[in-house]
Amino acid sequence: MAGGFPVFRLYCNSAGPYVLCCAHFPEFTGSNSDEEFSVQQSFDRAVEKILRDASFEPTTLTLVGEQQGYPVGDRLFDTTIPRTGTVSYAFQEAGPPWIALGLDVSADEFWSEIDDDADLHGLGPTSPLRSVPATVLTETGWPRRSDLDSP
Repeated sequence: MAGGFPVFRLYCNSAGPYVLCCAHFPEFTGSNSDEEFSVQQSFDRAVEKILRDASFEPTTLTLVGEQQGYPVGDRLFDTTIPRTGTVSYAFQEAGPPWIALGLDVSADEFWSEIDDDADLHGLGPTSPLRSVPATVLTETGWPRRSDLDSP
């Protein structure tokens, strides 16, 4: 099985604060590329629904970046997620749209966790670290029990 991991998409909103959308990429068998393409389209539609349900029109937002997998810090997996916060992010070596991010973490906390966590370090985030105010949106049922049990 593939998928099942958290995905974080950070958008620039010309009418206000940035928007961080948190959702899980659906699990799929990974047996063929058509299935993966279909699941990706389904995920994109789910993210658009989250945005629209919060009165954001997806066509007016610009994708800043996306992180797949667990972010810096645990704030995005608290039982009560804040609706606003400061998103700190750095682009990965692979370049846009790939980022590493955290919510309400200092620069020292961000880079320290990057250095200490093999998965985050493997993303290859590069300076500079940017921090922006953001509205935080999550899918229904966020976080999942499996997120709370993960490192």
